[in-house]
Amino acid sequence: MKKTLLLAALALGATTLTTASAQSKDPTVLKVVTIEGNFATFDPAYCYDTACSNVLYNVLEGLFTYDGDTTTIVPALAAEVPSVQNGGISKDGKTYTVNLRKGVKFTDGTPVTAEDVKYSILRTLIISSDQGAAGLLLEPFTGNADLLAADTKLTFEELDKMITVKGTDTVVFKLAKPFGPFMPTMVGFGYVFSKSAALKAGEWDGTGKDWKAQINKDISTSKYTKVQPVGTGPFMIERNDEAQGTLILKRNDSYWRGPAKLSRVIIEGIKDDNTRIQKIKTGDADFGLDGAYPPALLASIDSIPGVVVIKKPALTLAGIFMNEKIDGKNTNYLGSGKLDGNGIPDNFFSDKNVRKAIAASIDYDSIVRDLLQNNGRQQSNVLIAGLPGYNENAPKYKFDKAAATKSFKAAWGGKVWEIGFKFPAFFNTGNSTRQKLLEMLKKNVESLNPKFKIEVRELPFKQILKEAGGNQMVMWSGGWSADFADPYNFAQPFLASDGNYPRNMNYKNETLDKLINQAVSESNPAKRELLYAKVAKMGFDEVPFVATTQGLSTYVQRDWVQGRNFNPILLDQFYFISKK
Repeated sequence: MKKTLLLAALALGATTLTTASAQSKDPTVLKVVTIEGNFATFDPAYCYDTACSNVLYNVLEGLFTYDGDTTTIVPALAAEVPSVQNGGISKDGKTYTVNLRKGVKFTDGTPVTAEDVKYSILRTLIISSDQGAAGLLLEPFTGNADLLAADTKLTFEELDKMITVKGTDTVVFKLAKPFGPFMPTMVGFGYVFSKSAALKAGEWDGTGKDWKAQINKDISTSKYTKVQPVGTGPFMIERNDEAQGTLILKRNDSYWRGPAKLSRVIIEGIKDDNTRIQKIKTGDADFGLDGAYPPALLASIDSIPGVVVIKKPALTLAGIFMNEKIDGKNTNYLGSGKLDGNGIPDNFFSDKNVRKAIAASIDYDSIVRDLLQNNGRQQSNVLIAGLPGYNENAPKYKFDKAAATKSFKAAWGGKVWEIGFKFPAFFNTGNSTRQKLLEMLKKNVESLNPKFKIEVRELPFKQILKEAGGNQMVMWSGGWSADFADPYNFAQPFLASDGNYPRNMNYKNETLDKLINQAVSESNPAKRELLYAKVAKMGFDEVPFVATTQGLSTYVQRDWVQGRNFNPILLDQFYFISKK
């Protein structure tokens, strides 16, 4: 939940809307629509998608949360945010000591203890389900994000010592390495639930007796996934009707910050666009969750009296990716395999001038205006809006045919301009935005020189991922959505040698690697921002990939809804919402 230091400031960060044009039908019940109403699970060890997360953020709480946006972390179940200054973080950045807020109880009336915190996190680490977020938590504790396997060399004793307790109200986390985004990771996935309720349901007892049997166990064998989690949040799950696709949340009247203004929240899954539009039009729905209304319908929805469309930056980044060392033995995408006008050599994109020319051949304004219908913004580096250190005035790539021509003429000692090239660029099947983006790029590049040829092709998404992982892709359009709100979650996958995209592109830069490692190990927020600014600038200058746009999340609601927060990690926090 969004947590502020004083109860009087609970509205901080909320968006104030226009005066309601009509009164809601029931001011204490919030009716929400979404595309899909069936939830896979509410077991924190397996919940990773936004649908179940949106529910868990209202039912369970963690040690920390965000104050409105994603730049300021404040305490939730913790008494305070640990720092080096207050002694909560050790000088080497590897030990976090967290004292719990006093007097907080679970919805069953039992007190929250340090043992509940330890069990909640340790259970997720040990289960290591590939359906959940264990990998994100494992990285700071074990040094890498690899999921545990049955043959793991780690012992239970080693895992158990990563999280220890002192008395009933202090938890100590021992990290394998300094990890700057540890607290943002805990905000997103550090759910705390009742250990006694889990044991009562028949779950793992938290000891080393049968701990290996928990590793990557199928969700169907989880006892806790068959019951509703017992947490400390402002709401409880009252009923989950899978057949009807409807979930009902009931207010927790004993919530430690005071009861919510809403008595219930009803989330209804509706697959038909027109039905969702009709419900928001008649007031039978108060709002839609993010993505409930397709961008193409937003203009018509915005014209409905009493309905408001709100757009906020999403923690996403799209780009064009170029492989600098293509596996020519296992792909037929290189044509002749030579720089002879009928193909390209496997290291064609290793020349920075080629990459700079591609960056200058993209019409960014047209992408935002025509392809995204203004539901996005140009973004040319990994430090996106919504993350600490974002700079609105950072340099951006520009559509400049003269600059593109100059770079192409300089590429490969002038041979590219003289001889020309031919290669394919890929988009995933059904993604018309990526298709049109590549078609625009093709048109612009080919207009520079008749010897330039780009073939826009489609492949199933799984095949693109597989071939990119095998270094068989040439050029492709892709993107990334944040797991947690920290620059590391973009710097590492886009620019680090061991990151997702650099591995696929065969891009390595030791200087960037050192900067990224230095930044993730730095616990001082101000110093981290400076380091990531250097990372973003070097990534921009080197052009290992071409960052294109940051998307917008769209929220549709009736104008009688008050106090809604728009947090891309914590999603909709119903505690702060009221209705006129």
